[in-house]
Amino acid sequence: MLAIYTRLSKEDNVSTSIANQTREGKEFALKNNLKYTIYNEGEGISGGAEIKDRPQLNRLLLDIRNGDIKAIWFRNQNRLERNSATYVIFISEAKKYNVDVYFNDKLHNFDNPSDNLLGNITSAVNQYQRDLQASQTKRTLKDNVRDGKVWSVVAYGYKSDNGYLAIDKEEAIVVRDIFKMSLSGKGTDSIANDLNDKGVSSRKGKLFRGKTIQGMIKNTIYKGKRLYSNEYYDCPNIIEPDLWQKVNDNLKNNRNNSGKKVDHKYLLKGLLKCGECGRNYYGRKRLSGKDNSYICSSKRYKELTCCNKGILIPFLDELIWSQLFSKKLFLKAYQDFIANNDNDLIVSRIKKENNVIKKTISSNKKKINKLLDNFIDNENTNENIINQVKSKIYSIVNDNTSLKEIRNNNLEDLKQFEKAGDTSIEEILNRNYSNPSFNVKKEVINSIVNNIIITFDKSEGVYFIEITPKIKGMETIVYVAPFSKKYAIEINRLTTEDALSVKKETYADINVFQFNINDEVDVKIRFDYYNYYLKNIKKKN
Repeated sequence: MLAIYTRLSKEDNVSTSIANQTREGKEFALKNNLKYTIYNEGEGISGGAEIKDRPQLNRLLLDIRNGDIKAIWFRNQNRLERNSATYVIFISEAKKYNVDVYFNDKLHNFDNPSDNLLGNITSAVNQYQRDLQASQTKRTLKDNVRDGKVWSVVAYGYKSDNGYLAIDKEEAIVVRDIFKMSLSGKGTDSIANDLNDKGVSSRKGKLFRGKTIQGMIKNTIYKGKRLYSNEYYDCPNIIEPDLWQKVNDNLKNNRNNSGKKVDHKYLLKGLLKCGECGRNYYGRKRLSGKDNSYICSSKRYKELTCCNKGILIPFLDELIWSQLFSKKLFLKAYQDFIANNDNDLIVSRIKKENNVIKKTISSNKKKINKLLDNFIDNENTNENIINQVKSKIYSIVNDNTSLKEIRNNNLEDLKQFEKAGDTSIEEILNRNYSNPSFNVKKEVINSIVNNIIITFDKSEGVYFIEITPKIKGMETIVYVAPFSKKYAIEINRLTTEDALSVKKETYADINVFQFNINDEVDVKIRFDYYNYYLKNIKKKN
């Protein structure tokens, strides 16, 4: 059995992608008539990491020892390691168990002193390049932080403004509230629960935890001192230094004021968006159990205005689960999408476009090198020529930057369209969910739904509920629901012919989601709402 090992670190270029490594490995297996199995370490895994920190490489070594693997293919040696110790350990094990090792289709000969010398030299060079890159990166990061630049994810309350650290006004309000609550005597768990109940979410929609709050209070960045590599650098402050110190001195006094932990479950948490202001909707449950609603997170603060209404939690949860999943309406919409779209054609077009972009970027790099060569060879250089060369190089670099953005967007689209037609999606939608648990419901919904936009239209007195699937190109499903929240009607994919057709006789035919409604709803009503949605709601969002 041939093992194909793939890995991609953050520093690797696009040509080294997992997809390219896998494709080349499979071609090697086919050419040599070998059965293969893939050990994909995934993306973001450094070649300098120890074997114990690389699960797939560790598994590969175990399979070698068990006699399951007789040959291994790497695109090149730096896919195995950028760490000399890893090279020595791995090659020793391969030699011990008589396993063939191929680097870039070339068999490594354990008995050939030249191969062993070259392997050790290559390993040393790989480690040197990693160490050099790490050193250069650290120096660059220090320069960046000294200049106030952003190099990675910034602390909550801050954002990147053209590459420089800046205060995020909305998140800064939350940070100030946290310090205010802590100074008033609230414990960190109590503060976290308070924020979660109000629907304030930390980055990526995650819940706040007591430890998160404690970490924020202790973070010196909020008083204008940014810590990097054991040194402090000045930065914009959200909290005055004296107040920061006072809150930190008081922090230990709040340990016994953690408050009662409340774990409310919200089926659609993280999916709901406000159609008016774009903020998240969050769940709010009352002790009485009445009027439990999803509402716009702007309601937390008086200075933020948003006129969008909240919507009852039982109504919306039931609409999404019972209508789209239990009745398998999402499955039908997905099957219609697959039947009406040639995804293979779209994938082929995107790949062709990216190939053209790749060639253009490569050609542009050659143009830059040629310009530089001509400039160096030209003995009669003056300021005018220098400026002309600079201008041309900047123009080409900007062109490449734009092309790379298009390519990256295409790669994102490619992931989505390649998933279209995935049998696993149909399996999820096809299951018979009889009395499913809350966690099962949430997992299924989150695997298929990207977001749900809620817009209340005052003039019509109705909610427009737009459910956007995760599958690229698949049509948004739209419901309209009167403020009474008694029922909702699907209104998209309608034509004039639909509107002029005979009034439907059953709710099943016209796809009405209902609680307590006996009135007949005809297609003309759906059509009118759909037109109104296109003209007044969709363009807004």
